Amino acid sequence: MTTETIQIRRMTRPDIPYMAHLASTTYFNSPLSQFLSPYRHAYPEDFTRRFVQMIRARYFNPRCIGFVAVSVSNPDIPVAYAQFIRLGNDKAARDLIAAQTSIWNTLRRWFVTVQTWIENLLWPDRSGDADAVRRFEKSAEVDGLRFWDSEEMKRLYGERWHAQSVVVSGDWRRMGIGRRLMGEVLRRAQEDGVFVGLEASEDGEKLYRSLGFELRGRFSLLLDGQDGGGIMMWRPKGGL
Repeated sequence: MTTETIQIRRMTRPDIPYMAHLASTTYFNSPLSQFLSPYRHAYPEDFTRRFVQMIRARYFNPRCIGFVAVSVSNPDIPVAYAQFIRLGNDKAARDLIAAQTSIWNTLRRWFVTVQTWIENLLWPDRSGDADAVRRFEKSAEVDGLRFWDSEEMKRLYGERWHAQSVVVSGDWRRMGIGRRLMGEVLRRAQEDGVFVGLEASEDGEKLYRSLGFELRGRFSLLLDGQDGGGIMMWRPKGGL
């Protein structure tokens, strides 16, 4: 297999189950999954459903765009994907929101919100540890205020793209697919003249550094077996 066998396209709703399976498989034994979902071996369907809900919510968010990588021979099955969100309120952000907003899309987004609420009510996630989730969410709030969400950070970096998730199947790694997916957002950020932010895993940090990202700081919550990764940022060329 070579990178020439791969095409990048915008994600569609039928891609969501494949993307969730890809994410749950890729992250199944990651330090974060071991921490948040210690019972995932007993309840793998619950573990995967969390990814379905997360990816689905992002898909219907008018600030978000998503891309999948597919092989030319099997264009319906993603082998990698990325989702990005455009934050801020400059003209480029407003134009994106306007282009992706309609009465129909608003109704579908409302329906998905209700659908997720019903799913969680009827089928609570048995794979996770509630205390670990609360601890992680608290640490994420601390990191968010430190790097992105304080008034000072919003003034400096509020107008930006943010990489929510970049996942490449193990069988298709080291072929430049992650770089190509990131290229979709870096090109848009360069056109908009804004930053790109993300939270990198230890493995992801190597890729993002090669793309010109700088490390702003490590996570406040370091997990067992986690030595690298953290909050990273890319600056557009010729500005900021």
